[in-house]
Amino acid sequence: MEEIKRVAIVTGAARGIGAAAAQALASKGRIVVITDISANGEKTAREMREAGLQVFFEQLNVADAPNVKATVEKVLAEFGRIDILVNNAGIRPTQPFSQMSLGDWQKVLQVNLEGVFNLCSAILPAMKENTWGRIINLSSLAAQQGSTGGHSHYAASKAGVIGLTKSLAREYAAFGITVNAVSPGWIDTQGWEGALDGKRDEFAAKVPVGRLGTPEDVAYCINFLASDEASYLTGINLPINGGLYIS
Repeated sequence: MEEIKRVAIVTGAARGIGAAAAQALASKGRIVVITDISANGEKTAREMREAGLQVFFEQLNVADAPNVKATVEKVLAEFGRIDILVNNAGIRPTQPFSQMSLGDWQKVLQVNLEGVFNLCSAILPAMKENTWGRIINLSSLAAQQGSTGGHSHYAASKAGVIGLTKSLAREYAAFGITVNAVSPGWIDTQGWEGALDGKRDEFAAKVPVGRLGTPEDVAYCINFLASDEASYLTGINLPINGGLYIS
């Protein structure tokens, strides 16, 4: 357990990687506020509280800057600090580039990239004042190798996350704040259910370690990057893909 009672915000945490990250962070004695655009996040938080963890829920649209500002102010008023931010919220619609409208493009970037900007803008002043902070941004394998499956807007947004991560890492390093990204590969989550139907073994065989990743695989890495022990790691993009892509 950490000496200081750290407070974390995890976005997009009603299920999947976000929920696993919240559980991992809370298991170390931290207070965790999970957010999601879906009200189902309340059920996720309640189940974690019933397991003895300090997890609370706020409904949030990360693309709505005033909504983000109000939520951050509420968390600061209630808990007095925000030490850890996990920017996990994102969308991944399937649209070939030839059929993609400007509105389609903008919607993905507003959630996946502007959402990260909105949260970081709202929370970094509090981290700077406390001279301690951990920001972990979710990028993707698609940002590193591109996408051929109708997800060019998603790949571009996640590449932008890496660029923003590196820039913030440089700008805030002197204030005890680290900013890192993780890039999951093929993770067996609800968002992959359609693609994996009847094909789990086929996909797993393409991964050098011989299996698909789990949300917990990603959560373990996030939990470490959020720790005191990770103070000398900043500006990195950590691939979590079982050797599927080695950079």
